[in-house]
Amino acid sequence: MFSNEVSLATNYNSERLRGSLGLIIATVATGVLSGAGAVGFHFIADRFGEMWFAWGASQEAQELMIRLPAVLVLPTIGLGLVGIILQLFPDTRRGGVVEVMDALKDAGGLIPFRRIFNVILSGLVLAFGGSVGPEGPMVQLGALVGSVVGQRSHLMAGSLPVIVRAGAAAGIAAAFRSPAGGVLLIVELFGVRFNQELAVVGIAAVLGYLTRTAWLGDVYPFLPPTPLETLPLSGLLFVVPVIGLLAAPAGHQFISMFNRFKTVFPTEWPLALRVALGGLLIGVIGIWFPQVLSAGYPVIEDGLRGGLALQLFVILFFLKMLATSITFGSGAVGGLFAPTLVIGAMYGGAFGYGFRYIVPSAVPQPELFVLLGMVVMFGSIVKGYWSGLLLVADMSGAYHQLLLPGVIAGGISFVLSWKLHDRSIFGLRLDPTREPEREQEAQLV
Repeated sequence: MFSNEVSLATNYNSERLRGSLGLIIATVATGVLSGAGAVGFHFIADRFGEMWFAWGASQEAQELMIRLPAVLVLPTIGLGLVGIILQLFPDTRRGGVVEVMDALKDAGGLIPFRRIFNVILSGLVLAFGGSVGPEGPMVQLGALVGSVVGQRSHLMAGSLPVIVRAGAAAGIAAAFRSPAGGVLLIVELFGVRFNQELAVVGIAAVLGYLTRTAWLGDVYPFLPPTPLETLPLSGLLFVVPVIGLLAAPAGHQFISMFNRFKTVFPTEWPLALRVALGGLLIGVIGIWFPQVLSAGYPVIEDGLRGGLALQLFVILFFLKMLATSITFGSGAVGGLFAPTLVIGAMYGGAFGYGFRYIVPSAVPQPELFVLLGMVVMFGSIVKGYWSGLLLVADMSGAYHQLLLPGVIAGGISFVLSWKLHDRSIFGLRLDPTREPEREQEAQLV
Protein backbone atom coordinates (compact mmCIF):
# COMPACT_ATOMS: atom_id res chain seq x y z
CA MET A 1 0.00 0.00 0.00
CA PHE A 2 2.87 2.32 0.87
CA SER A 3 4.46 1.73 -2.54
CA ASN A 4 1.13 2.54 -4.25
CA GLU A 5 0.89 5.82 -2.36
CA VAL A 6 4.46 6.71 -3.37
CA SER A 7 3.68 5.85 -6.98
CA LEU A 8 0.53 7.99 -6.96
CA ALA A 9 2.42 10.90 -5.42
CA THR A 10 5.19 10.56 -8.00
CA ASN A 11 2.72 10.49 -10.88
CA TYR A 12 0.91 13.50 -9.45
CA ASN A 13 4.13 15.50 -9.12
CA SER A 14 5.22 14.47 -12.61
CA GLU A 15 1.90 15.59 -14.03
CA ARG A 16 2.17 18.94 -12.26
CA LEU A 17 5.74 19.37 -13.52
CA ARG A 18 4.64 18.67 -17.10
CA GLY A 19 1.80 21.13 -16.65
CA SER A 20 4.17 23.82 -15.40
CA LEU A 21 6.59 23.20 -18.27
CA GLY A 22 3.71 23.37 -20.72
CA LEU A 23 2.58 26.68 -19.24
CA ILE A 24 6.11 28.09 -19.51
CA ILE A 25 6.43 27.02 -23.15
CA ALA A 26 3.01 28.49 -23.95
CA THR A 27 3.99 31.72 -22.18
CA VAL A 28 7.20 32.10 -24.20
CA ALA A 29 5.42 31.35 -27.47
CA THR A 30 2.62 33.79 -26.65
CA GLY A 31 5.01 36.61 -25.75
CA VAL A 32 7.17 36.22 -28.86
CA LEU A 33 4.25 35.80 -31.27
CA SER A 34 2.40 38.78 -29.79
CA GLY A 35 5.51 40.92 -30.21
CA ALA A 36 5.86 39.76 -33.82
CA GLY A 37 2.22 40.61 -34.38
CA ALA A 38 2.85 44.13 -33.10
CA VAL A 39 5.66 44.49 -35.64
CA GLY A 40 3.35 43.44 -38.46
CA PHE A 41 0.60 45.75 -37.28
CA HIS A 42 3.10 48.61 -37.14
CA PHE A 43 4.03 48.20 -40.79
CA ILE A 44 0.38 47.94 -41.86
CA ALA A 45 -1.06 50.80 -39.87
CA ASP A 46 1.40 52.98 -37.96
CA ARG A 47 3.58 53.74 -40.95
CA PHE A 48 0.56 55.06 -42.85
CA GLY A 49 -0.39 57.27 -39.93
CA GLU A 50 3.13 58.67 -39.75
CA MET A 51 3.06 59.29 -43.50
CA TRP A 52 -0.24 61.16 -43.14
CA PHE A 53 1.22 63.47 -40.53
CA ALA A 54 4.52 64.07 -42.32
CA TRP A 55 2.84 64.74 -45.65
CA GLY A 56 0.12 66.97 -44.23
CA ALA A 57 2.56 68.97 -42.13
CA SER A 58 4.83 69.54 -45.16
CA GLN A 59 2.09 71.24 -47.18
CA GLU A 60 1.93 75.02 -47.02
CA ALA A 61 -1.38 76.84 -46.62
CA GLN A 62 -1.28 78.08 -50.22
CA GLU A 63 -1.12 74.45 -51.39
CA LEU A 64 -4.53 73.71 -49.92
CA MET A 65 -5.94 72.69 -53.30
CA ILE A 66 -3.18 70.10 -53.65
CA ARG A 67 -3.92 68.62 -50.24
CA LEU A 68 -7.71 68.81 -50.49
CA PRO A 69 -8.45 65.82 -52.79
CA ALA A 70 -6.22 63.34 -50.96
CA VAL A 71 -7.28 64.30 -47.45
CA LEU A 72 -10.95 64.13 -48.38
CA VAL A 73 -11.02 61.20 -50.79
CA LEU A 74 -8.74 58.67 -49.10
CA PRO A 75 -10.43 58.60 -45.66
CA THR A 76 -13.88 58.63 -47.26
CA ILE A 77 -13.25 55.77 -49.68
CA GLY A 78 -10.97 53.83 -47.35
CA LEU A 79 -13.29 53.93 -44.36
CA GLY A 80 -16.24 53.34 -46.67
CA LEU A 81 -14.67 50.08 -47.86
CA VAL A 82 -14.04 49.07 -44.24
CA GLY A 83 -17.68 49.91 -43.50
CA ILE A 84 -18.85 47.61 -46.30
CA ILE A 85 -16.96 44.70 -44.76
CA LEU A 86 -18.29 45.53 -41.29
CA GLN A 87 -21.82 45.64 -42.69
CA LEU A 88 -21.55 42.38 -44.65
CA PHE A 89 -19.84 40.52 -41.82
CA PRO A 90 -21.24 41.89 -38.52
CA ASP A 91 -19.07 39.55 -36.47
CA THR A 92 -16.00 41.57 -37.51
CA ARG A 93 -17.26 44.46 -35.38
CA ARG A 94 -16.41 42.56 -32.19
CA GLY A 95 -12.94 43.07 -30.81
CA GLY A 96 -10.66 45.06 -28.55
CA VAL A 97 -10.65 45.35 -24.78
CA VAL A 98 -14.38 44.63 -24.36
CA GLU A 99 -14.13 41.42 -26.38
CA VAL A 100 -11.20 40.19 -24.27
CA MET A 101 -13.10 41.01 -21.10
CA ASP A 102 -16.15 39.08 -22.34
CA ALA A 103 -14.02 36.09 -23.33
CA LEU A 104 -12.42 35.94 -19.89
CA LYS A 105 -15.73 36.41 -18.10
CA ASP A 106 -18.07 34.20 -20.12
CA ALA A 107 -16.01 31.85 -22.29
CA GLY A 108 -13.13 30.77 -20.07
CA GLY A 109 -10.62 32.51 -22.35
CA LEU A 110 -11.81 30.96 -25.61
CA ILE A 111 -11.50 33.56 -28.39
CA PRO A 112 -12.54 32.57 -31.93
CA PHE A 113 -9.76 32.94 -34.48
CA ARG A 114 -12.08 34.93 -36.74
CA ARG A 115 -11.55 37.88 -34.36
CA ILE A 116 -8.34 38.45 -36.32
CA PHE A 117 -10.45 40.20 -38.94
CA ASN A 118 -11.36 42.89 -36.42
CA VAL A 119 -7.65 43.48 -35.84
CA ILE A 120 -7.02 43.78 -39.58
CA LEU A 121 -9.94 46.14 -40.11
CA SER A 122 -8.80 48.27 -37.16
CA GLY A 123 -5.40 48.56 -38.85
CA LEU A 124 -7.05 49.67 -42.09
CA VAL A 125 -9.12 52.31 -40.28
CA LEU A 126 -5.89 53.60 -38.77
CA ALA A 127 -4.10 53.49 -42.13
CA PHE A 128 -6.84 55.48 -43.86
CA GLY A 129 -6.72 58.27 -41.30
CA GLY A 130 -9.42 57.30 -38.80
CA SER A 131 -8.78 58.73 -35.35
CA VAL A 132 -8.12 55.41 -33.61
CA GLY A 133 -5.11 53.75 -32.01
CA PRO A 134 -3.10 50.56 -32.49
CA GLU A 135 -3.00 49.43 -28.86
CA GLY A 136 -6.60 48.19 -28.53
CA PRO A 137 -6.21 45.87 -31.53
CA MET A 138 -2.87 44.76 -30.09
CA VAL A 139 -4.63 43.78 -26.86
CA GLN A 140 -7.08 41.77 -28.96
CA LEU A 141 -4.32 40.20 -31.06
CA GLY A 142 -2.21 39.27 -28.05
CA ALA A 143 -5.19 37.75 -26.26
CA LEU A 144 -6.11 35.84 -29.43
CA VAL A 145 -2.56 34.51 -29.73
CA GLY A 146 -2.68 33.45 -26.09
CA SER A 147 -6.02 31.72 -26.57
CA VAL A 148 -4.86 29.81 -29.66
CA VAL A 149 -1.50 28.85 -28.12
CA GLY A 150 -3.18 27.81 -24.89
CA GLN A 151 -5.69 25.58 -26.66
CA ARG A 152 -2.99 23.98 -28.81
CA SER A 153 -0.79 23.39 -25.76
CA HIS A 154 -3.49 21.44 -23.88
CA LEU A 155 -2.81 23.35 -20.69
CA MET A 156 -4.04 22.25 -17.30
CA ALA A 157 -7.58 23.21 -16.34
CA GLY A 158 -7.91 26.87 -15.47
CA SER A 159 -4.69 27.91 -17.21
CA LEU A 160 -6.24 29.22 -20.43
CA PRO A 161 -7.49 32.53 -18.93
CA VAL A 162 -4.01 33.06 -17.51
CA ILE A 163 -2.32 32.69 -20.88
CA VAL A 164 -4.96 34.95 -22.49
CA ARG A 165 -4.16 37.67 -19.97
CA ALA A 166 -0.47 37.08 -20.67
CA GLY A 167 -1.06 37.53 -24.40
CA ALA A 168 -2.96 40.75 -23.80
CA ALA A 169 -0.11 42.04 -21.62
CA ALA A 170 2.41 41.11 -24.32
CA GLY A 171 0.36 43.01 -26.90
CA ILE A 172 0.19 46.10 -24.70
CA ALA A 173 3.88 45.92 -23.81
CA ALA A 174 4.84 45.62 -27.47
CA ALA A 175 2.52 48.40 -28.61
CA PHE A 176 3.49 50.85 -25.85
CA ARG A 177 7.09 49.62 -25.46
CA SER A 178 6.35 49.26 -21.76
CA PRO A 179 6.51 45.80 -20.16
CA ALA A 180 5.83 47.09 -16.64
CA GLY A 181 2.96 49.25 -17.84
CA GLY A 182 1.54 46.35 -19.82
CA VAL A 183 1.48 44.13 -16.73
CA LEU A 184 -0.07 46.78 -14.54
CA LEU A 185 -2.72 47.70 -17.11
CA ILE A 186 -3.79 44.06 -17.30
CA VAL A 187 -4.00 44.00 -13.51
CA GLU A 188 -6.16 47.14 -13.51
CA LEU A 189 -8.39 46.12 -16.43
CA PHE A 190 -8.67 42.33 -16.23
CA GLY A 191 -7.39 41.38 -12.80
CA VAL A 192 -4.49 39.03 -12.10
CA ARG A 193 -3.85 37.00 -8.96
CA PHE A 194 -0.53 37.72 -7.29
CA ASN A 195 0.83 34.20 -7.61
CA GLN A 196 2.20 32.33 -10.62
CA GLU A 197 -0.36 34.13 -12.81
CA LEU A 198 1.51 37.40 -12.33
CA ALA A 199 4.80 35.73 -13.24
CA VAL A 200 3.29 34.32 -16.45
CA VAL A 201 1.85 37.71 -17.41
CA GLY A 202 5.17 39.42 -16.64
CA ILE A 203 7.26 36.98 -18.70
CA ALA A 204 4.98 37.30 -21.72
CA ALA A 205 4.95 41.11 -21.46
CA VAL A 206 8.75 41.33 -21.39
CA LEU A 207 9.09 38.92 -24.33
CA GLY A 208 6.53 40.85 -26.36
CA TYR A 209 8.39 44.08 -25.64
CA LEU A 210 11.80 42.58 -26.49
CA THR A 211 10.53 41.10 -29.76
CA ARG A 212 9.09 44.43 -30.86
CA THR A 213 12.10 46.55 -29.88
CA ALA A 214 14.66 44.06 -31.20
CA TRP A 215 13.00 44.30 -34.60
CA LEU A 216 12.18 48.01 -34.75
CA GLY A 217 14.48 49.53 -32.14
CA ASP A 218 12.01 52.23 -31.08
CA VAL A 219 12.49 51.83 -27.34
CA TYR A 220 11.54 55.37 -26.24
CA PRO A 221 9.01 56.81 -28.71
CA PHE A 222 8.44 59.91 -26.56
CA LEU A 223 12.01 60.58 -25.46
CA PRO A 224 12.34 64.37 -24.95
CA PRO A 225 15.04 65.90 -27.17
CA THR A 226 16.54 67.73 -24.19
CA PRO A 227 16.93 66.26 -20.69
CA LEU A 228 14.09 67.13 -18.34
CA GLU A 229 14.70 68.41 -14.83
CA THR A 230 12.55 67.65 -11.80
CA LEU A 231 9.87 70.20 -11.06
CA PRO A 232 10.61 72.77 -8.34
CA LEU A 233 8.69 72.55 -5.09
CA SER A 234 6.39 75.42 -6.10
CA GLY A 235 5.38 73.52 -9.22
CA LEU A 236 4.70 70.32 -7.29
CA LEU A 237 2.65 72.01 -4.58
CA PHE A 238 0.64 74.53 -6.57
CA VAL A 239 0.63 73.74 -10.31
CA VAL A 240 0.58 69.94 -10.41
CA PRO A 241 -2.58 69.52 -8.27
CA VAL A 242 -4.45 71.91 -10.58
CA ILE A 243 -3.63 69.90 -13.72
CA GLY A 244 -5.00 66.81 -12.00
CA LEU A 245 -8.06 68.65 -10.75
CA LEU A 246 -9.04 69.91 -14.21
CA ALA A 247 -8.20 66.66 -15.99
CA ALA A 248 -11.16 64.82 -14.45
CA PRO A 249 -13.87 67.08 -15.96
CA ALA A 250 -11.93 67.25 -19.22
CA GLY A 251 -11.87 63.46 -19.43
CA HIS A 252 -15.55 63.35 -18.51
CA GLN A 253 -16.30 65.76 -21.34
CA PHE A 254 -14.57 63.46 -23.81
CA ILE A 255 -16.46 60.39 -22.59
CA SER A 256 -19.74 62.31 -22.84
CA MET A 257 -18.94 63.45 -26.37
CA PHE A 258 -17.82 59.95 -27.32
CA ASN A 259 -21.09 58.40 -26.13
CA ARG A 260 -23.20 61.19 -27.63
CA PHE A 261 -21.79 60.60 -31.11
CA LYS A 262 -23.02 57.00 -31.03
CA THR A 263 -26.48 58.44 -31.76
CA VAL A 264 -25.51 61.27 -34.14
CA PHE A 265 -25.33 59.10 -37.27
CA PRO A 266 -28.84 57.87 -38.21
CA THR A 267 -29.09 54.16 -37.48
CA GLU A 268 -31.43 53.64 -40.44
CA TRP A 269 -28.57 54.49 -42.78
CA PRO A 270 -26.40 51.57 -43.99
CA LEU A 271 -23.32 51.09 -41.84
CA ALA A 272 -21.04 51.49 -44.86
CA LEU A 273 -22.53 54.92 -45.57
CA ARG A 274 -22.15 56.00 -41.94
CA VAL A 275 -18.50 54.94 -41.78
CA ALA A 276 -17.76 56.64 -45.12
CA LEU A 277 -19.41 59.83 -43.88
CA GLY A 278 -17.28 59.63 -40.75
CA GLY A 279 -14.20 59.37 -42.96
CA LEU A 280 -15.33 62.41 -44.93
CA LEU A 281 -15.80 64.48 -41.77
CA ILE A 282 -12.38 63.41 -40.50
CA GLY A 283 -10.93 64.45 -43.84
CA VAL A 284 -12.56 67.87 -43.59
CA ILE A 285 -10.84 68.43 -40.24
CA GLY A 286 -7.59 67.05 -41.67
CA ILE A 287 -7.51 69.65 -44.44
CA TRP A 288 -6.40 72.26 -41.92
CA PHE A 289 -5.29 70.05 -39.03
CA PRO A 290 -3.77 66.78 -40.33
CA GLN A 291 -2.45 66.14 -36.82
CA VAL A 292 -5.83 64.61 -35.86
CA LEU A 293 -5.57 61.88 -38.51
CA SER A 294 -4.74 58.30 -37.45
CA ALA A 295 -3.15 57.67 -34.06
CA GLY A 296 -1.54 61.10 -33.91
CA TYR A 297 1.64 60.12 -32.07
CA PRO A 298 3.88 62.39 -34.21
CA VAL A 299 2.08 65.44 -32.82
CA ILE A 300 3.14 64.36 -29.31
CA GLU A 301 6.74 64.23 -30.47
CA ASP A 302 6.29 67.67 -32.04
CA GLY A 303 4.94 68.99 -28.74
CA LEU A 304 7.93 67.60 -26.86
CA ARG A 305 10.27 69.34 -29.30
CA GLY A 306 8.57 72.68 -28.70
CA GLY A 307 7.09 72.72 -32.19
CA LEU A 308 3.52 73.62 -31.16
CA ALA A 309 2.23 76.99 -30.09
CA LEU A 310 -0.07 77.35 -27.09
CA GLN A 311 -3.13 77.99 -29.22
CA LEU A 312 -2.42 74.91 -31.36
CA PHE A 313 -2.27 72.74 -28.24
CA VAL A 314 -5.72 74.01 -27.29
CA ILE A 315 -7.19 73.57 -30.79
CA LEU A 316 -5.85 70.05 -31.22
CA PHE A 317 -7.07 69.10 -27.74
CA PHE A 318 -10.68 69.73 -28.79
CA LEU A 319 -10.32 68.53 -32.39
CA LYS A 320 -8.80 65.20 -31.37
CA MET A 321 -11.77 64.63 -29.06
CA LEU A 322 -14.11 65.48 -31.93
CA ALA A 323 -12.29 63.38 -34.55
CA THR A 324 -12.20 60.33 -32.27
CA SER A 325 -15.88 60.67 -31.40
CA ILE A 326 -16.78 60.96 -35.09
CA THR A 327 -14.70 57.92 -36.04
CA PHE A 328 -16.23 55.60 -33.45
CA GLY A 329 -19.66 57.17 -33.65
CA SER A 330 -19.80 56.34 -37.34
CA GLY A 331 -19.28 52.65 -36.54
CA ALA A 332 -15.59 52.25 -37.33
CA VAL A 333 -13.39 49.99 -35.21
CA GLY A 334 -10.02 50.54 -33.60
CA GLY A 335 -8.25 51.32 -30.35
CA LEU A 336 -8.79 54.15 -27.89
CA PHE A 337 -5.51 54.23 -26.00
CA ALA A 338 -3.64 56.36 -28.57
CA PRO A 339 -6.35 59.03 -28.91
CA THR A 340 -6.48 59.22 -25.12
CA LEU A 341 -2.74 59.83 -24.94
CA VAL A 342 -2.83 62.45 -27.71
CA ILE A 343 -5.72 64.26 -26.02
CA GLY A 344 -3.77 64.13 -22.76
CA ALA A 345 -0.58 65.44 -24.38
CA MET A 346 -2.45 68.37 -25.92
CA TYR A 347 -4.14 69.08 -22.59
CA GLY A 348 -0.83 68.94 -20.74
CA GLY A 349 0.95 71.06 -23.32
CA ALA A 350 -1.73 73.77 -23.20
CA PHE A 351 -1.61 73.67 -19.41
CA GLY A 352 2.20 73.74 -19.16
CA TYR A 353 2.78 76.50 -21.69
CA GLY A 354 -0.13 78.49 -20.29
CA PHE A 355 1.22 78.36 -16.73
CA ARG A 356 4.69 79.19 -17.97
CA TYR A 357 3.42 82.62 -18.93
CA ILE A 358 1.85 83.08 -15.51
CA VAL A 359 4.44 81.53 -13.16
CA PRO A 360 7.57 80.70 -15.20
CA SER A 361 9.57 79.78 -12.11
CA ALA A 362 7.13 76.96 -11.27
CA VAL A 363 7.08 75.58 -14.83
CA PRO A 364 10.65 75.84 -16.13
CA GLN A 365 10.09 73.08 -18.76
CA PRO A 366 6.53 72.92 -20.09
CA GLU A 367 7.52 69.85 -22.13
CA LEU A 368 7.25 67.83 -18.93
CA PHE A 369 3.57 68.74 -18.77
CA VAL A 370 3.03 67.19 -22.21
CA LEU A 371 3.97 63.87 -20.60
CA LEU A 372 2.12 64.61 -17.38
CA GLY A 373 -1.04 65.39 -19.35
CA MET A 374 -0.98 61.88 -20.79
CA VAL A 375 -0.75 60.43 -17.29
CA VAL A 376 -3.69 62.37 -15.86
CA MET A 377 -5.95 61.86 -18.89
CA PHE A 378 -5.20 58.13 -18.98
CA GLY A 379 -6.29 57.90 -15.36
CA SER A 380 -9.47 59.86 -15.99
CA ILE A 381 -10.59 58.30 -19.28
CA VAL A 382 -9.24 54.73 -19.13
CA LYS A 383 -9.31 54.50 -15.34
CA GLY A 384 -5.69 53.37 -15.39
CA TYR A 385 -3.86 55.36 -12.71
CA TRP A 386 -0.66 53.46 -11.99
CA SER A 387 -0.52 51.82 -15.40
CA GLY A 388 -0.79 55.22 -17.12
CA LEU A 389 2.09 56.56 -15.07
CA LEU A 390 4.28 53.55 -15.86
CA LEU A 391 3.36 53.53 -19.56
CA VAL A 392 4.28 57.16 -20.08
CA ALA A 393 7.44 56.83 -17.99
CA ASP A 394 8.53 53.81 -20.03
CA MET A 395 7.79 55.50 -23.35
CA SER A 396 9.66 58.68 -22.41
CA GLY A 397 12.40 57.44 -20.12
CA ALA A 398 11.48 60.28 -17.72
CA TYR A 399 10.99 58.05 -14.68
CA HIS A 400 12.46 60.33 -12.04
CA GLN A 401 10.89 63.50 -13.43
CA LEU A 402 7.39 62.01 -13.71
CA LEU A 403 7.18 60.03 -10.48
CA LEU A 404 6.18 62.69 -7.96
CA PRO A 405 3.99 64.88 -10.21
CA GLY A 406 2.45 61.79 -11.76
CA VAL A 407 1.46 60.33 -8.41
CA ILE A 408 -0.05 63.64 -7.26
CA ALA A 409 -1.81 64.82 -10.42
CA GLY A 410 -2.71 61.33 -11.64
CA GLY A 411 -4.16 60.42 -8.26
CA ILE A 412 -6.29 63.56 -8.07
CA SER A 413 -7.59 63.06 -11.61
CA PHE A 414 -8.31 59.39 -10.97
CA VAL A 415 -10.20 59.95 -7.72
CA LEU A 416 -12.32 62.79 -9.05
CA SER A 417 -13.11 60.94 -12.27
CA TRP A 418 -15.04 58.34 -10.25
CA LYS A 419 -17.39 61.07 -9.08
CA LEU A 420 -18.11 62.10 -12.68
CA HIS A 421 -18.24 58.72 -14.43
CA ASP A 422 -17.90 55.34 -12.76
CA ARG A 423 -16.79 53.47 -15.88
CA SER A 424 -13.82 53.62 -18.19
CA ILE A 425 -14.40 54.79 -21.74
CA PHE A 426 -14.57 51.12 -22.74
CA GLY A 427 -17.82 50.86 -20.78
CA LEU A 428 -16.13 48.63 -18.22
CA ARG A 429 -16.94 49.02 -14.53
CA LEU A 430 -13.51 48.62 -12.96
CA ASP A 431 -14.33 49.11 -9.29
CA PRO A 432 -15.68 45.81 -7.89
CA THR A 433 -16.70 47.49 -4.62
CA ARG A 434 -19.45 49.51 -6.29
CA GLU A 435 -23.06 48.40 -6.43
CA PRO A 436 -24.06 46.77 -9.72
CA GLU A 437 -25.86 49.07 -12.11
CA ARG A 438 -27.71 48.57 -15.33
CA GLU A 439 -25.21 47.66 -18.05
CA GLN A 440 -24.98 50.20 -20.82
CA GLU A 441 -24.16 49.26 -24.38
CA ALA A 442 -20.47 49.95 -24.94
CA GLN A 443 -18.65 50.69 -28.15
CA LEU A 444 -16.37 47.76 -28.95
CA VAL A 445 -12.88 49.12 -29.23
